[in-house]
Amino acid sequence: MRLIKLNTWVVRLGLALLCVNLLLSGCGLTGGHGNLDAGAKYQAEGQYRAAYIEAKKVLQRDNKNGAAWLLLGRASLMLGNSTEALNDLQNAQANGVSKAQWAVPMGQVLQVTQQHEKLLNIVSADKLTDPRVKGLVHVLRGDAYLGLKQLDQAKQSYQAALTLDPKDPRALAGLAKVSAAANDLDSANGYVQQALAAAPENPQAWIVKGDLAFTNQDFAGAESDYQKVLGFKNPDWLPQERFYALTRLASAQVQQNRYDEALVNIQTLEKMSPKQPFPHYLHGLVLYKQGHQDDAISELQQVLKEQPDNAQAQFLMGAVNYAQGNYDQAEMNLSNVMGMDKKDVRPRKLLALTLYRSGRSRQALDTLRPAVPGNPSDTELLALLQRAVAEGTGKPGPKAAATSADNPPDTQFAQAGTALASGDESEAIRLLKEKPASDTSTEARRNRLLVMTYLREQHPANAVKVAAEYAARNPHDSAAHLLYGTALVAAGQRTEARAQYFEAYKLDPKSLAALLNLGNLDSIEGHYGDAGVRYRAVLKQDPQNEVAMTALGRIAMLQGNKAEALKWFKQAIVAAPKSAEPYFGLIVVYSESGQFDEAESTAKRLVDVNPNNPAALNILGAAELSAGHQGKALISLQQAVNLAPRVPLYRTNLARAQVINKDTKGAKDNLAQVIKADPGQVAAVTLLAFMKLQDHDLPGAISLAQTLQKQTASKAAGFSLEGDLYMANKSWSKAAQAYQQGLKVQYDRPLVIKNFQALSKGEAKEAEGVLRDWLAKHPDDAATRLLLALYYLNHGQNAQAASQYERVLKTYPSDIGTLNNLAWIYTEQHNPKALALAEQVFKLAPDSPGIADTYGWALIANNQPKTALPILMQAAKAAPKVPVIQYHLAVAQARTGDTVGAQTTLKTLQKSGADFKDRQAAEKLYRELGEAAGGDPGK
Repeated sequence: MRLIKLNTWVVRLGLALLCVNLLLSGCGLTGGHGNLDAGAKYQAEGQYRAAYIEAKKVLQRDNKNGAAWLLLGRASLMLGNSTEALNDLQNAQANGVSKAQWAVPMGQVLQVTQQHEKLLNIVSADKLTDPRVKGLVHVLRGDAYLGLKQLDQAKQSYQAALTLDPKDPRALAGLAKVSAAANDLDSANGYVQQALAAAPENPQAWIVKGDLAFTNQDFAGAESDYQKVLGFKNPDWLPQERFYALTRLASAQVQQNRYDEALVNIQTLEKMSPKQPFPHYLHGLVLYKQGHQDDAISELQQVLKEQPDNAQAQFLMGAVNYAQGNYDQAEMNLSNVMGMDKKDVRPRKLLALTLYRSGRSRQALDTLRPAVPGNPSDTELLALLQRAVAEGTGKPGPKAAATSADNPPDTQFAQAGTALASGDESEAIRLLKEKPASDTSTEARRNRLLVMTYLREQHPANAVKVAAEYAARNPHDSAAHLLYGTALVAAGQRTEARAQYFEAYKLDPKSLAALLNLGNLDSIEGHYGDAGVRYRAVLKQDPQNEVAMTALGRIAMLQGNKAEALKWFKQAIVAAPKSAEPYFGLIVVYSESGQFDEAESTAKRLVDVNPNNPAALNILGAAELSAGHQGKALISLQQAVNLAPRVPLYRTNLARAQVINKDTKGAKDNLAQVIKADPGQVAAVTLLAFMKLQDHDLPGAISLAQTLQKQTASKAAGFSLEGDLYMANKSWSKAAQAYQQGLKVQYDRPLVIKNFQALSKGEAKEAEGVLRDWLAKHPDDAATRLLLALYYLNHGQNAQAASQYERVLKTYPSDIGTLNNLAWIYTEQHNPKALALAEQVFKLAPDSPGIADTYGWALIANNQPKTALPILMQAAKAAPKVPVIQYHLAVAQARTGDTVGAQTTLKTLQKSGADFKDRQAAEKLYRELGEAAGGDPGK
């Protein structure tokens, strides 16, 4: 599996090229008129300061000299002063310098300052005749498209450069970056190797090679690559690129706990660009890990002076202050970066601990609850805080009490948190809107809670608006982009969300939250392989991360691998015994496997560690229902509703229990409350609609589905429900029409499958077309591919079915069902590989009658009926009501000379009246055996 999820080019830009602006010291101008020829020679030799001086001298006497402006701009660029270089090059352009001369340096300046769109507008290959210049322009345009995340256009630009020079190392390195951004590790490495073969000392290729190694957690390999590239003497290498390589080298050394070597490189970086924040952050991180907290603070203050909203520095500063016992300072820092994602518990947990240590247990408890009401991310800390509040311990001292009294915004946050915990989103929104933005910390926290509350209230448009405005005000804050991305996902704008998550990752390459969110987005879109790679990358950084383990369990569930899912969920529970999410996953797997007692037992364990958690009580009630304990379920679900009366899920599940207990009035009353509060509650509307259908009120049920269609957030679900209702009514064509309308709103797998099923039931021509269209966009979706293969198999299109099974086996080579079906098809096709494949599957699952039947039939096809006979007898005994197995047994009996046995088997089969594919062949064999015996086969 490919292990690359980090867009190294984006990281590269984020860490260095935009921020680095190496300072020009005094140029040491002396007398003289200057000489452009001498300046050009200095430039070619890499003596950029001397070239700069010569150009300045010329311009002192002739400020309209375009060639001098061009030389000055190129020298300024190579000295690291991009702002001055841009001005110089614009003067060169204005004073008659040809495009062939200014296009490349102008493009380089615009690229390192991330002015991608301006680059594309100004720098083009039109009217350029020099192949070398033209190729460099194509590469620069490719870099700009890549910076804008327009991968197809970037690829086209790099390929255009390669048509001029097939061995252009910059273009090959660019294609490697495109492949990396598209998560294609094999291609990325291939392009890098081609680039290095063409130009063994090309710095861009070595940088990409190092970035690939770094992303794969091969820090020693990355270090080696960066050290190698830093040893080159390349006069055309931009100082920003050299600076970046050195930052990555230091980062790789920090990852390997080689702090002394990292510090040497970090100090070099600080001398190169004293105002660049990232080296100071790295320096602070090393000092913190070494236990030098005061020195770490000094370095982090330099970062925050330049970038007050730097989330990495704020979080590290909070950790340092917490370690020193400076809880007020820690609170201020951590409030800025408290995770908006319930899966990223680190800032929230540390902030809650900080408040607890400073004597504010109640506020600490409220800090956890607003983000994840009823389902806290860190239940162990929650339990600690609950005990402290209940026992009256950890009360504020005089100083802390005064601070609390003088800080009404904190009280307002707590009130909003209480409203959220009880499910009163409207009140929480009112409180948060009224809260003044007194400082950056308060504003950050207010926006996070406000966005999350809008999402809980199912108003994603409002959430997107708040998050977009906050991200625009804080463009360098990774957490702001994460928040914006989450709002966009909820609004169905996944492409835009992915861009925000990548931006967050660019700003903070260590962000596990960004990796997790990207993995979640991959999972939502059905890219399970890519999602798994991201989650495993998280575990490489944090081997005990139960969130990643739980996510891997979910992916395994989605792919139908329940054993793998159980493994991950159990590991997650071991890593975090009080974290609720892996329990939920484990319960679902057990329930889907029919192991209802195990599901109920697991839910009880969850309630034991979270006794007042309504989400835990809710899932316990659901498990009790499945286990047939309806009375217990009503009690558990009613407790969940009592604890969180405004949470629609809990009340909806209580209604389900009431339906099962034949309390239809109580169920309808609860569902009516949910729908009145929010007409877009899909689960409640669906349950009530099917209750109407059961009462033979199809128009009323359809009307409910159509109310969902009138709201943006539930529009697709409304069409899906309408289709489901028509399917239940066996109105196949109307169901397909509804599903197709839903697919226009939201193109996702469940609707695709439903549409396929409706078309198949209605015997529509080429029903499989919807599956083919989906697989063209999601080629790794094995479950859908197997469904398509089964369709082909059932319709006698064996060649097409075999092709699909063969593709699945490339990813899942040991899938028994796929192997068995392929062996069967090969047997039907007289494929010489059939027998060996059937035997392989039989050895894997000898007790399966279906697999034994496949092997037995393959043996018969290969003229080995004696070997097949005992295998088919075993299969027929295990599955006496499967007609095709009985027929195959009869063939084996006939071919081994047991005519009587074959006739008996066939007669029994004929009396059963079973209809199956080989029925005519069975009847023909029965007649032939009777005729050969000289009797009447019908007797």
